[in-house]
Amino acid sequence: MLTSIHIKDFAIIDQLDLDLKSGMTVITGETGAGKSIMVDALSYALGERADSGVVRNGAKRAEISAYFDIKQLPHVKDWLEEQMLDDDDHCILRRVINHDGRSKAFVNGQPVNLAQVSELGDFLVDIHGQHEHQSLFKPQVHLQLLDRYAGLTEQSAELAKVANKISSISGKLKAFQTALKDKNDRKDLISFQLQELEQAPIDKAADIELEHKRAANASRLLEKGQQSLAALSEDDENISSNLGRIVHQISDMLAVDEGLKNTHDLLQSALVEIDEASHELRDYLEGLDIDPQAYHELDQQISALHDLARKHQVSMEELPQTLQALQQELEDLEGDEQTFDDLEKELNKLEKHYQELAKNLSSKRQTAARKLNQEVVKLMQQLGLGNGVFEVAFNQQDAVSFKSTGFETAEFMVSTNPGQKPMPLRKVASGGELSRISLALQVINAQTTQLPTLIFDEVDVGIGGGTAEIVGTLLAELGKKAQILCVTHQAQVAAQGHHHLQVSKSQDKKATQTQLLEITETQRIEEIARMIGGIEITDTIRQHAKELLKTA
Repeated sequence: MLTSIHIKDFAIIDQLDLDLKSGMTVITGETGAGKSIMVDALSYALGERADSGVVRNGAKRAEISAYFDIKQLPHVKDWLEEQMLDDDDHCILRRVINHDGRSKAFVNGQPVNLAQVSELGDFLVDIHGQHEHQSLFKPQVHLQLLDRYAGLTEQSAELAKVANKISSISGKLKAFQTALKDKNDRKDLISFQLQELEQAPIDKAADIELEHKRAANASRLLEKGQQSLAALSEDDENISSNLGRIVHQISDMLAVDEGLKNTHDLLQSALVEIDEASHELRDYLEGLDIDPQAYHELDQQISALHDLARKHQVSMEELPQTLQALQQELEDLEGDEQTFDDLEKELNKLEKHYQELAKNLSSKRQTAARKLNQEVVKLMQQLGLGNGVFEVAFNQQDAVSFKSTGFETAEFMVSTNPGQKPMPLRKVASGGELSRISLALQVINAQTTQLPTLIFDEVDVGIGGGTAEIVGTLLAELGKKAQILCVTHQAQVAAQGHHHLQVSKSQDKKATQTQLLEITETQRIEEIARMIGGIEITDTIRQHAKELLKTA
């Protein structure tokens, strides 16, 4: 439950430190005193989006801290532990809002994002606003209220999650189907290109190019080679013979002067190398074959390789890399087909799961609707709508449309006059009737909630007298199982509270301030008397106030 709240520089609150108790606490005060400011501040602590306008005039920032006792809330403890925000049996929510609209949120002293605060707040507090009945004009809200009443919120959220996945995967499959046709055409082209590349000797392109060049110049190579061989060793005055004579002469000179030894050795080495070169050149020329057929085949091969290189806009040397790239692309395209098959299998599995969830949810909704009809009619009678009829009407949806709401939508139907056929709530209920039906739904939903703290912010607008007393009694009964905070302007409701907080506003030339204090029994009589009688409070009115408190 909410044990205390600290507010600083928020709206017209300078500073407020308030301890809260279990049971039903009523909050009252003059019109315009700011009865709902505490509720507004708490909503920011619970994750509502920040607004710079809430910072008190002249202040740099507003601060709100809410302290909760969570000893009896194991699911909250588990959540905090999962988020690594746990701190024994306590939970402190703190929100700081700067004058420029930026804000920071903290849980147990650790910074968190608003999504985390909002999720945690859903476990701790439920706020019913004074304008909540306006949401009943929207049929889409009706199914949410029914699911909440029936305890089906988690199941309906799971169904919506599955429906969203189905929608996402269906979209992907449609995109895949559109793309696969183009991909299949691409696959056919790649397969043809791969066949061409695999059949061509692309790994031997360099060797083939060299052989082709040699074959194309075979006659010239033979002519020049024979001339060179003759000059080296076959002509009468060939290089080898001349150099041999020189070596012989130097050998004779060497016998006289050892200084020529190095010259002799160099010439001797040159002679040996020339002889070896002559032998290699002779072998080369003997192996040089001028074969027109072989040249023709080489010419075809080199031409085909050039055509492939031109087709893929690469050099012949890059053809092997082109082959590898095409093989990888083909593998990726085939992987896309596998992805498509996997998505189809996942979609079929999700659709089956959706059908099971929706069928189960639909059955539970039907059962809950019959019970809700009875409970709302009972409360409508207590709230002055004795002839009222309330029904939850279901509109069936296509079972294969996989809507996030399931097999049906729901709309509240009412009749407030005898013999009148129930019609959509938005069409027949007056403002006063709508607020009472809304209040009945809020009270019923509150009875089924597991939340520790429920806040009712002027939900009794538009009612009075005996009806207001019934509302107060209903809220007081709720206060036996949960902490109830009720902002009210009805004396009959205020008298039912177990605790009473009074809001007062003070003004000076510089600023306006709001204060919120728990009042004594005597002060409470005066406050309820004020609510009954207005400006002039007589002894008779005070006696009436005492009677209200005594009856409560």
